[in-house]
This record gives sequence, structure tokens and C-alpha cells, in this order.
Amino acid sequence: MNFDQLKEQWNNEDGDSVNIPNTIEQLKKSKHPIEKIRKSMKAEFPLQVIAVILIGFFPMQLGFPSSQYVIYYTSYAMLVVISSYYLYGFYKFYKQTGLYTGNTKNSLWKIYHELKLNMERYQSFGFLLLPHLMITLGLEFYNVLSEKGQSLGNLTGSYQQSLILTVLLGTLATVAGIVLWTKYIYGRQAKHLENILNETDE
Repeated sequence: MNFDQLKEQWNNEDGDSVNIPNTIEQLKKSKHPIEKIRKSMKAEFPLQVIAVILIGFFPMQLGFPSSQYVIYYTSYAMLVVISSYYLYGFYKFYKQTGLYTGNTKNSLWKIYHELKLNMERYQSFGFLLLPHLMITLGLEFYNVLSEKGQSLGNLTGSYQQSLILTVLLGTLATVAGIVLWTKYIYGRQAKHLENILNETDE
């Protein structure tokens, strides 16, 4: 087939029958949820850093005696180490989302899986705050009892049971709140990305 025959065949093709795949358009739609993710992360990051710093001033704000500082700040030091590791991963993921161009499905899959991993890390970080919270509340409760001339040993059995039940319910409520908050902040965008990836598969 020479060039003239090829040109004639090309001109005879029905242009309306050519279907352009919409995969690229679907991938570009993913920029919208990713931009929402970046916006949420940009707002949260400085707040999380400030919150970790402010926690360090709780003993002064709550009026803890200086003898309890070693207990509190030992727990706080562990919190700072864990927070630093988490915040580094949080910032690294934020920078990674800024490099996404929406041109390939593989890059979108990578962002999706990194988002899911970051959501798990986000929840784990919240769960790891619970021990420090328990220590803080325990010290505060101990100080309140001391001011009244009482101690944990003097509490009645029913009062101790009520205290344990309150701590248990408070812990469950905190865990549920962390899970729901994570889904509220990032869950919708993760679902949006998953739907786009499913559409491109179809």
C-alpha cells in the first residue's frame, strides 16, 4: 500500500466512530480530592505541632506539685518522640501529594495506598496519646483527692468500680471519636479516589 492509498483510506474513515477513552479525564478528576486532602493536611499540621507544645505546659496549668513533674515529663518525652515520628511521616506524605500530576493510573494508586496508610498512622497516633492522657488525668485525680485529705485506698468499692467504668467508657469514646474523625477528614476523599480507580478499571 503506497502513501496515496493510505491517505485515501484515512479520509474514508468515519470520524464519529472514533471513541476517545475517558481514562485520562477520570485521572484528572482525582486532582480534586487530592487538593482537598492537601488543604486538610495543611490546616492540621501546624495545629498538631502547637497542640504537642501546649501539652508540655499542662503541669503548670493544672497546678501539679513539682514532685510529680518527673512522672509527667517522662510520659511527655515519650509523647514527643512518637509525635516527631508521626509528624515527619505526615509532612512527607503531604509533600508527596504535591508531586502528583494525575497523568498515570499507577501514580494515583500509589497516592491512594499512601493515603490509606496515612489514615492508619493518624489513628494509631491518636491511640498512642491515650496513655499520656490517662497519666495526666490520674495525676489530676490524685491531687484532687489529696486536697480533700483522701486517697485511692480510702475509696469505697462501688466508687472504685464507678471510676474504672468511667475510664473504660471514656477510652472507648475516645477511640471511636478518633476513628470517626479520621473518616470525616480523609475518608470521603479516599472513597472518591477509590471510585475513580474503579471507573478506570471498567
